Amino acid sequence: MATVTWEGKECNVRVDSDLESNWSVSILSGEFDPVSLIRRPAAPIIIKVRAKSRWLALDTGLRALKAQGKITDYKIEPRPAEEIAAEEAEKAKKKAGRAPVAEEEESDA
Repeated sequence: MATVTWEGKECNVRVDSDLESNWSVSILSGEFDPVSLIRRPAAPIIIKVRAKSRWLALDTGLRALKAQGKITDYKIEPRPAEEIAAEEAEKAKKKAGRAPVAEEEESDA
């Protein structure tokens, strides 16, 4: 679970998937939305980002909010090992797929 410091308070962060690779990173203030008919947490700061995974969206969103000066600090858990391994496997697969194409082009010349 990630936490941020916003206006001197420690707040939780929620990450929701909008579409395929679009994510919404919301800072939850701990208060409830005064306009809503149902009791739901107020999210005074929301940023939309495009990322391959939830963790990357969280990291990108919090870095952007800190750079904009909307939050003062954040704490995030380390990236899951499974996600790192999957990304490395995908990179290796892409490299393996490109190598034969380059060899075919060289043999045609």
